[in-house]
Amino acid sequence: MAIPEIIPIARMEDYHTDLVGRCEDGRQFFIYEPFVFPNEEINEDWTKVRREYLVLYLFDPEGNFIEIKHWSGGTTAELNHQEKQKKKDEFLTSLGKFELCDISVKLFQTTIDGVVFGLVPSEKNEAVDLQPSSTIQFTEPWDGEYYT
Repeated sequence: MAIPEIIPIARMEDYHTDLVGRCEDGRQFFIYEPFVFPNEEINEDWTKVRREYLVLYLFDPEGNFIEIKHWSGGTTAELNHQEKQKKKDEFLTSLGKFELCDISVKLFQTTIDGVVFGLVPSEKNEAVDLQPSSTIQFTEPWDGEYYT
């Protein structure tokens, strides 16, 4: 089965997709906490090299990618969890009225700090990876559930 044009994303409370939904104006959103490891081999404490992000993906009602808002928390060792929560609260407030619910969006990708972020197709295994770090993957039966 080919990768569909629209990828459903099921809201799963207390997991990777707990902050997905729709704004009152019809826009869809996905707030996520990705991380990025450097390309080189890690010869030290990984917490000193892994970079932490918080992203807000925005989509129109038809699932087209509109924009990304992001925040970089530095490395895992440097990460201030209160600052990250404050930024997450700001992202949520910026949405206006919204409901947490399943969404359906199209594939997209954008670049931050030289790293690809987005829903990126993997043709070799007919799946879609949430980049960076391929933390979650969507695949058949394309019902919105994902694999870690």
